[in-house]
Amino acid sequence: MTADLPEPDEAPSELQHLQLALATAERKLAEARLQIAELEALLEEIPEIFERKFEQRLQPVLERQDLLQSENTDLRQHIQLLAPVPGEVRLRFNPEAATNTRGINLPQLPSRSAIRRAERAERRSPRAA
Repeated sequence: MTADLPEPDEAPSELQHLQLALATAERKLAEARLQIAELEALLEEIPEIFERKFEQRLQPVLERQDLLQSENTDLRQHIQLLAPVPGEVRLRFNPEAATNTRGINLPQLPSRSAIRRAERAERRSPRAA
């Protein structure tokens, strides 16, 4: 039976070695748990991080869209100002006259014979009341 028992000099060093190994294992376990907790916290933040990044990249696109919509509105208003109102008569300018003369561009007016023909056509056709 005495053969199974360790000698007194060997027992404390082996016990110290086991205690040291246990302490090292516990320290590594605590570090691993801390790292797991940090990674879980980061994992929870990932959706928010992606959302912030997406908003940062989307912001210039939204600003450009607002600018284009504003320009579109301005252009539509300008077109409405320039477009003839129903029943409004607009005179066309003769582009050839602009190249031949150095003066002011005047509208090309219909000839008197064309006016007389139009008046005769109006008299002949019955008007809708």
